[in-house]
Amino acid sequence: MNQTVDFRPVPLPFTASEARRRGITAYALADRHRFSQIFRGIWVDTESLTDVPAPRWADHRWLETWVRMTGIRMLYPSLAADHLTAARLYGLPLPSHISDKSIHVATASRNLRISRPGLVVRRPATLRTEWVELLGLPLATIPRVIATLAPLLSLNELVTVGDAAIGRQASGPYITRERLREEIAALPRVAHRRKVRKALTLMRETVDSPQESWLRLWLIGCGFQEPVVHPAVYSPIDDCVLHPDLGYPELRIAIEYEGDQHRTSPAQYAQDIRRRELFEAEGWVLLRVAKRSDMASFAKRLRHCIAERSSSR
Repeated sequence: MNQTVDFRPVPLPFTASEARRRGITAYALADRHRFSQIFRGIWVDTESLTDVPAPRWADHRWLETWVRMTGIRMLYPSLAADHLTAARLYGLPLPSHISDKSIHVATASRNLRISRPGLVVRRPATLRTEWVELLGLPLATIPRVIATLAPLLSLNELVTVGDAAIGRQASGPYITRERLREEIAALPRVAHRRKVRKALTLMRETVDSPQESWLRLWLIGCGFQEPVVHPAVYSPIDDCVLHPDLGYPELRIAIEYEGDQHRTSPAQYAQDIRRRELFEAEGWVLLRVAKRSDMASFAKRLRHCIAERSSSR
């Protein structure tokens, strides 16, 4: 892991005993404008923020998950983040249809009984060897996380999560694809194991975003040959190497997904114009896809481009 961190302000959780030591009365804790109860017996003071280390890519959902996980471990220190919670703390891209906001944890203890709203507890037999520490919190390993997510996700969604885990999207790579395959194979119980095996064959280690994963899998699903991820295109004009998102090097076709920053940033827009010029100077054609692209029209343009360039070889 290559965690680059910033310090971000969050309200640190505290217990009832800590509240008494601070002189915070039960009456004061009932002030919901200031104090928020994240679990029974655990509160945060929304008016008192402390800077804590967080990944540079962390958003408000990551910070909220970190606070709630830190809070529940004040009562149960043996708990490790698991399943969806671990995936969010790793920064793995979960699809928007996953609305579960519970904190998912695992414990190796057979005697620990916890029943709290918003908390889901699992008891894997081998937890002691299945967690790693990330910014002060124990998390289930990537192989376990991907195995437990398989029943919730489609094949393509699972591949997208795996691309992020073995790539550089969230301070990774967290694991190599080969090691991921070996460790999942060693797990005693994996629901939807066939789906997981298929997903492993489609994961790629150099993918930089969920959009790249989606576009690559869309192309495969439409019957196109699988494109190369980030093919190298040398430009002698600027003495640099360009790496489009996807491409067919033998046909000199590059494909890129354009996020909103390509439209809203003048600097990015100028850079995009220059990149296109450099690709064209080397005989490459650059095709672009955006969030609202007509994909049926794009497929026609790509097929035409492939046919035209194949016939001229």
